[in-house]
Amino acid sequence: MCSVLTHPVVPVALSVFIPKEILSPTLIIVAAACSVIPDLDVIGFKFGIRYNHMLGHRGLSHSIFFAVALAAMLTFTLFRSSQGDHWVIFLFLLLSTLSHSILDMLTNGGLGVALLAPLSNERYFFPWRPIEVSPIGVVSFLSSWGVRVMLSELRWVWLPSALVFTIGYIVRRYG
Repeated sequence: MCSVLTHPVVPVALSVFIPKEILSPTLIIVAAACSVIPDLDVIGFKFGIRYNHMLGHRGLSHSIFFAVALAAMLTFTLFRSSQGDHWVIFLFLLLSTLSHSILDMLTNGGLGVALLAPLSNERYFFPWRPIEVSPIGVVSFLSSWGVRVMLSELRWVWLPSALVFTIGYIVRRYG
């Protein structure tokens, strides 16, 4: 998995493409939360849920089904007064949630992502996996492994996201 510090970078970068009349600090915060929420499944370790179980790490909470359900629930509870903008908000929250799984599929560790859960618990990775997998836990993260992870994430997530945001900003401002 990518670190909890990196997952929100993607929705922040994509936020520049949301129409100004829809974009709000609340929407960006909710999108950032959506990008992190799938990793709440690590709580399952405390209850004896195995990594490879559908409810285990990178299981159901990393699936397309979960992303659609979360985006729909948040759109129609937190943003129901957004007249006519529901589809834009829903799609932004959906992409923000799915970005978590996509980044995890680009990491070089773990068992893969159950993208099609609950229909299948088969785990997937991309063929190209350049991102160093992040350790679970603060103590492990504050080590040389954590430094390698942050350098990898800066290269493969933060810099491309900054580029996407910059291009979007220029297009929005001068387009």
